[in-house]
Amino acid sequence: MKLPNLKYLCADSRSVVNPSETLFAAIKTPLADGHRFIEPLLRRGVRNFIVEYVPQALASTDANFIVVPSVVGALGEIARERLGGVDGGVLITGSHGKTTLKELLYRTLLGEKKVRRSPRSWNSSVGLPLAVWDMTITPADSAVLITEAGIDGPGQARIISNIIGTSHGTGVITPLTAEHDSAFESHTAKVLEKIHLVSGCRNIFYAAGDAELETLLARELPNAQLRAVEQGDYPTIYHALAAAVARSLGASEEALGRLMSLPVVNKRRQIAEGSFNNTIYRDFFTPDIRSLQDALDFMRRHTTPAREKVLLLGDLLEGNFDRARELALQMGVDRVESISEELLANIHTGKEVNHAQVLLFGCDSPLMTDIAEALESAGHDTTLEVDLDAVVHNFNYYRSLVPAGTGIVAMVKASAYGMGAIEIGMAMQSAGAASLAVAVIEEGIALREAGITMPVMVLNPVTNRYPALFAHHLEPAVFSPEELERMIKEAGKCGVKNYPVHIKLDTGMHRVGFIASQLDRIVELLNSTDAVRAASIFSHLATADCLDKDDYTLGQIASFTAMADTLREKLGTDVSRHILNTAGMMRFANACNYEMSRLGIGLYGLEPYRGGAAGALRPVAAFRSHIISLKHWPADTPIGYGCNGHTKGADSIIATVPVGYADGIDRRLGRGNASFVVRGVECPTIGVICMDLCMIDVTAVPGVAVGDTVEIFGPQIPVERISDTLGTISYEILTSVAPRVKRVYIKH
Repeated sequence: MKLPNLKYLCADSRSVVNPSETLFAAIKTPLADGHRFIEPLLRRGVRNFIVEYVPQALASTDANFIVVPSVVGALGEIARERLGGVDGGVLITGSHGKTTLKELLYRTLLGEKKVRRSPRSWNSSVGLPLAVWDMTITPADSAVLITEAGIDGPGQARIISNIIGTSHGTGVITPLTAEHDSAFESHTAKVLEKIHLVSGCRNIFYAAGDAELETLLARELPNAQLRAVEQGDYPTIYHALAAAVARSLGASEEALGRLMSLPVVNKRRQIAEGSFNNTIYRDFFTPDIRSLQDALDFMRRHTTPAREKVLLLGDLLEGNFDRARELALQMGVDRVESISEELLANIHTGKEVNHAQVLLFGCDSPLMTDIAEALESAGHDTTLEVDLDAVVHNFNYYRSLVPAGTGIVAMVKASAYGMGAIEIGMAMQSAGAASLAVAVIEEGIALREAGITMPVMVLNPVTNRYPALFAHHLEPAVFSPEELERMIKEAGKCGVKNYPVHIKLDTGMHRVGFIASQLDRIVELLNSTDAVRAASIFSHLATADCLDKDDYTLGQIASFTAMADTLREKLGTDVSRHILNTAGMMRFANACNYEMSRLGIGLYGLEPYRGGAAGALRPVAAFRSHIISLKHWPADTPIGYGCNGHTKGADSIIATVPVGYADGIDRRLGRGNASFVVRGVECPTIGVICMDLCMIDVTAVPGVAVGDTVEIFGPQIPVERISDTLGTISYEILTSVAPRVKRVYIKH
């Protein structure tokens, strides 16, 4: 395949930085079609594309279209060609620890050899070719390429092996677990798939102790040099594997000695509100230029356009300040500063870095720690940690339940159920949601001001702020003839045309919505104006989560189908329809095939009814604080307001935690009605919950200390346990976490 001489290969339009030097691969999947991004990329200056077809409207465009039968196949061909001169690569596969091993090996060899590794965890049939391009931007003949390759289904080894060929002489299999077993006929079938992936390698390292793996390796690869690695004196098996591979590649004893003290890579990315109205972005990955590029891309996807973007840069393992500064400015950063004692002093006083979006990046050092603490101190020691990876996982789970191509409306009303609408909205925009939905216009305006460009529905739009509604292109739901008439009138006054509105039907919830006798009036109003148009027709299920009321739900679905079809016929348009909510997607996706569905509580890792998701969801929120005081008291010592708590043991240890009912801890959880977790031990509340504080009995916690983390709810204390105690629903628990509690967003 003849390719233009370009620097960047990209399959995600949001990651394009240098349009004139970028080759864009328009990948088509059942859920998305990259060809639809060609036109906006043309406007941004991209002129080179790999496509499966040229959109008719762009046929005469001044651009270079490389038309291929399969873009994914073409990417594999490109990667194969670029690996043609390589034979000393290291291919890492397995279940857990692939990225950990890759980074340990990279840091061991860095400075001793020319070494490149695949970025973070790009290991799919698309990600691998992109990673190969990334590692071979300049000729890789003399470099050691360290490539991570994951497999989560049958047949993938053949695809990846065809790309890799014999370019990677060393294979490594990290410890194999039951992860992804369900995608194969058996665990053995999965092990064989991993073995076939490294079948082109001459030397294969693996963790000792897996008898099945050892037997199958000997049987399947009789000509390979097999090397079982024991952990021995090393801190982890990944350190031991890295040492064995590095030694085989000629690493010095000095490098191997350094490896012993290298920490396991932290793959976490974090966003948190900080001091002086700053938003702080941290990327804890290996601090080099390539990782900086990923960190800058992450920051760019989560920043708002109106605020200054600042990079505070510490020491790098590879690269220098000038190179990092050039990259940062290319990727939209406004200012780059090197960390220093003077900068630290100015941050403390607010003279430097305020009302900004700040990426802190570089090697660990006391100064880096001090600057991070100065930036991140927001005055309240209690946090709601939100796992953005879990949000996207849950989104994809629900998307898999409905027919391919169904648009998902992500509910982010009430500050995304307390999680923070802006960050959740940005995550959904990246994940491919069709629309966001908010309750009131103010919520929608906040999303627009944060830079979110995707469609936003306003479910309760009754307002006198129609000019603001139109100016921010927020799409209102209308549920009565009077509101539709008012919307048309206001749209005319503001001079808008063809404005999208969503028609709400009442099929059984009996809150708001048009009833069947009002359908002709909807048609009359919409057909008589060009000011607004129906963007969708929708309704809401009242009993989808009630397992004993399916007849009522099916009746609603039947009523909705009849009413929506009548409207579509009389309006003469196939306007989108949606009625399924979270529970509806789980239980009734086969009963109706509408163009859209709405995802609410399931997005946040909570089931609308018990046992429905069968462990498929990941918890999103973790509400945590810290112990600020410990006191030893004799038995029967009164604790708290009204002396309503009393110690039980002769030497009870009572901890004070800076979180109370002003933060969202219901007062009914006091007096032993709930327990919070410290060091893995459940500790009952004692006394009443105060406005800003509460007390817990930590007598049973070994080694308890001031500063220990206290989990109020999260992985160890499910939200549902709190809601059951209070006789309410999980929605209320999430939305009750007060705004003053600092939200911290985590992504890996």
